[in-house]
Amino acid sequence: MLPTKLAFVDIETTGGRFSWDRVIEIGIVLTEDGETSQTYSTLINPQTSIPPEIEKMTGISNHDVEAAPTFREVAGDILTLLKDYTFVAHNVRFDYGFLKAEFARLGATFCPKHFCTVRLSRALYPQYRRHNLDSLLERFSIKIESRHRALSDAVAIQTFYRLAKKQTSPENFTTAMQLVLKKPYLPIKLKQSVLDTLPESPGVYLFYGSDGAILYIGKSVNLKERILSHFAGDIHSPLEMKIAQQIESLETIETAGELGALLLESQLIKNKLPIYNKMLRNKQELVAIKATTDQHGYLRASLQATTTIKPDNLESFLGFFKSRRQAKDYLTTLAKDYQLCEKLLDLEKTTASCFAYRLNRCKGACLKKELPLAYNIRFVEAFSKSKIKPWPYNGPIIIEENNEQTGKRELFLIDKWCYLGNSKEDVFGSQDSTSLPYNFDLDTYKILLRYIFLHKKQPRIKTLNYKDTTPTQYETL
Repeated sequence: MLPTKLAFVDIETTGGRFSWDRVIEIGIVLTEDGETSQTYSTLINPQTSIPPEIEKMTGISNHDVEAAPTFREVAGDILTLLKDYTFVAHNVRFDYGFLKAEFARLGATFCPKHFCTVRLSRALYPQYRRHNLDSLLERFSIKIESRHRALSDAVAIQTFYRLAKKQTSPENFTTAMQLVLKKPYLPIKLKQSVLDTLPESPGVYLFYGSDGAILYIGKSVNLKERILSHFAGDIHSPLEMKIAQQIESLETIETAGELGALLLESQLIKNKLPIYNKMLRNKQELVAIKATTDQHGYLRASLQATTTIKPDNLESFLGFFKSRRQAKDYLTTLAKDYQLCEKLLDLEKTTASCFAYRLNRCKGACLKKELPLAYNIRFVEAFSKSKIKPWPYNGPIIIEENNEQTGKRELFLIDKWCYLGNSKEDVFGSQDSTSLPYNFDLDTYKILLRYIFLHKKQPRIKTLNYKDTTPTQYETL
């Protein structure tokens, strides 16, 4: 059943940051059963100056908003208007996120059901690349009174919705809307109020079954969106179905950002061993590939089981794997791709040549027919991807994460790819950091490697000297 009471909303702001910028105009078009029932529009005094670029884009000046009401003065009217309506906006996270932040400053909760017409456009018209509002205005020949004014843009969004619904078969439109709405199936023992009040911030969530058993632990940059996706009406995954059938309660832990969520998820899964987290569950033993040099100067690989990895010994390891089978499969692939000797890779136990040599896939290192230097160059190249990268800093670092919407801040103490602890405040002193538990964890390494080098935004990192940390004031894991 699709929602029949829709509120098409657009806002103009002083900028794009939830924690800093403010709303300067809001426009709302209320519709019931496809017919417009009410419109609302007001300028809002942001109690701060409007930047010149915003004034140029919107035409709203500081003089225009000087006598306008503040958000506090119109907050009650907005809540009353939107009550029982589904909130609709183009790039809904922007408009919805700003209003949520404005209400949060007043100590009020704002969490209506909502959906995004950008996503609806993508679902209905996948043949087009662009789905911004200007593109839709041109594509559907929609005429509006004034672009980048809240009520005009809200009317444009409503017009697009009407035209799209009119031009699309009822079956296809309903399918697209169900995809966009992600209407959840409510598990029997969960209350709707629990789902309605879920935070929309980064963090970790825990699903509990009977007797407090932990079914599943996950993370997301938007907890509410991710949790609801588990209970989507079109569940096809057997795992999701099992979780939905067994869940009795849930818990959320908010973090400042993505890194905090990733590290906390990894830690909790290893400590609590949830039933359905098979990928990250703690495995006491890893299989390491270790490099040695034999008496003839050839680099060799050997497999060894390990439970504790000290970061100072990482240079001698060529990679870590969850099982011996996984490690051997990897070695077999490298032997074929780089013409390495299977005997020197510890894949064969023989005093003669390796089998690959007889197939012309080995250049004869097993018989000393290939120079050690030539062989070793290929060996090093082959393991360049699986080998643990050198720690790129001279000592420990602090990675800072800030959440503009919630104001949450976290600092993470990292050294030699080891996560040593976290704090909400700057804590530096003279205590030696060698008292901290420096145990290398493969999952933590992968998280940090991606975050430091591949993150879409440059992380905030401060390098430290070892003597400058005060580890006792960090929450060590």
